[in-house]
Amino acid sequence: MRRDIDTFRVELRNFKDTPWQDLYHNWLTLSWPSSFLLFTLVFFILNLIFATLYWMLGPGALSNSTGSFIDCFFFSVHTLGTIGYGSMAPLSFHANIIVVIQAALGMVTIALLSGLFFAKFSQARARIRFTQKMLLTRHNLKPSLQFRLANERVNRIIDAKVTMTLLKPEISPEGMRMRKAYELHLELSHAPMFAMSFTAMHDLSSSPLGGIDLTQMCDEGFEFYVTIVGTDGTFGQIIYSTKIYTAMDIVDGAQWAQIGEVTDDGRRIVDLEKFDVLIPGSN
Repeated sequence: MRRDIDTFRVELRNFKDTPWQDLYHNWLTLSWPSSFLLFTLVFFILNLIFATLYWMLGPGALSNSTGSFIDCFFFSVHTLGTIGYGSMAPLSFHANIIVVIQAALGMVTIALLSGLFFAKFSQARARIRFTQKMLLTRHNLKPSLQFRLANERVNRIIDAKVTMTLLKPEISPEGMRMRKAYELHLELSHAPMFAMSFTAMHDLSSSPLGGIDLTQMCDEGFEFYVTIVGTDGTFGQIIYSTKIYTAMDIVDGAQWAQIGEVTDDGRRIVDLEKFDVLIPGSN
């Protein structure tokens, strides 16, 4: 099951909110298909409103027009988009007043939507791949909890930092149930230039997990939150990616298959087809 920041949901109850209270944030988090659908709806609704106003003025309001609603709609599209083909033009005073209002609204709408679409398009997003499983294995003769990451873009992430946090259910002496967070130290948590892949390892011999077996972790519902933050070498912007593991995602007594190699001519190759492949190991 995919677990990352996009699948993490929090439900707020008894909270009064409307889309207008956080309009810019809602727009940036909207999917691209929904964004284009919303733009299309707004465009047609505005033109239907102004087409109705032109149509209510009667046949003499527009030149070279029969006064039909479809003619008024097409004229509204020409005006809102500041196209002005010249085939139809306002004749009456009231028609000109409506054109002035619609032309001003059209310029503001185009400028606003251009800025919103650019802001949405220019967001830098990471393409970090996490292994679907974590391994409970041995490293340097010590028990180790491991996962690995890969950069799916052929570029570099500068000063990449990886953190892992354990969320462990606990009961306080007063009987209050809570989930306490423990930061788990990673032996490899910093990459000055992350371009290929690396394996993050947590030493269990000096860990809050020490003395806890995998069965207990599963029974108590342990969760592990992993975050990588760095500067994208192409965009020059801070990017991040997250992954959520549960105790059910831990595989005991296996190792990762080799995915990296360096060719004779110095090329570095990462075979992502073997990224999640496990081989027998010792624990």
